This record gives sequence, structure tokens and C-alpha cells, in this order.
Amino acid sequence: MNLPNKITVFRFCCIPFLMAFAYIDFKYHWVAALIVYFVACMSDKVDGIIARKQGLVTDFGKLMDPLSDKSLVFAAYLIFVNMGWHTDICIMLMLAREFLVAGIRMAAATTGEVIAANGFGKCKTFLQMATTGMTFLLLAIGEGSANIDMTTPWLNIYCTVAFWVVSVITVLSGIIYAKDGWHLIKTK
Repeated sequence: MNLPNKITVFRFCCIPFLMAFAYIDFKYHWVAALIVYFVACMSDKVDGIIARKQGLVTDFGKLMDPLSDKSLVFAAYLIFVNMGWHTDICIMLMLAREFLVAGIRMAAATTGEVIAANGFGKCKTFLQMATTGMTFLLLAIGEGSANIDMTTPWLNIYCTVAFWVVSVITVLSGIIYAKDGWHLIKTK
């Protein structure tokens, strides 16, 4: 297994730590969650740079890199839903897009075709990671204040607006993938 693929596997391994730090209440647990999330997100950029620069792009990486990104982001979304923030419709829209794109990619794979991530898909991933990362940052900042409850209404507003914006971008990305993969969907 090459270095970029090991970094991808590392990102999967970060998810249980993210969940543990979010759910186990200890001093500065949101700071710990933020650090884990930030390191995991940055590992996505690093593995891509190494893979392209050193010619280490593999089928494993093409499949598992986006899957590790999605798993990380959706773990964060589950944390926020569990906190009572009403982003569940956004998450359902984003999950529907992910299953649609995964289905198109699987159909393409059966014909030997590879559907790579497009600019909209990369933008979607960046926005998902940025909005969830910002939420962890706000939680970590609030953790240092005397009363974290004072930040919760602002976080709720932020999450609602940010996640709806990301949901729209995500759905548009899915529409573009469906259009590009329509030849795999339509019946003959």
C-alpha cells in the first residue's frame, strides 16, 4: 500500500476519535474534536498532492479517497444532528446525492469507464469540510467561554444557513453527475 492510500486509511481511522471526542464530555473535548477533524481534512489534501506529484494514483485511492471524505463529513453531520440542530433534511439531500453518484460510478465501472470527480464535486467536498470545520471551531471557542449555552443559538443559525447552502451545491453537483452519466442510466 503506497503512502497516499495509507493517508486515506488514516482518515477513516480518525472518525472514531472524532466521534469519541464529540460525545465524551471532558475539558476541551471540542478542541480535541476540532484538531482531529482538521488533521483528517488536511490529510485529504496531502494524499491527493502526493498521489498526483509522485504518480501514485491507484484504483484503491480513486474509490476509497472520496469514500473516506464522505464518511468523515457525515460523521460530523451526525454529531450536529445529535446535538439537536435541525439539518436532517440537508443531510438526507446530501446522502441521496452520494448514493446517486456512487450508483453511477458503479454502473460506469461495470463498463470499464471511470467517472472522476469534477469541479462541482470538489467544491462540494471543500464546502462540506469547511462548514463542518467552522462549526467545530465555533464549538471549541465557545468551550473556552464561561457559558457555552450563549453560543448555541448562533451556532444553530450558522449551521442552518451553511448546511442549506452546501445542500444546494451538493444537489447541483449530483445533477451534473447524473447528466454526465445519463448514458449509464437510460434504458436501451
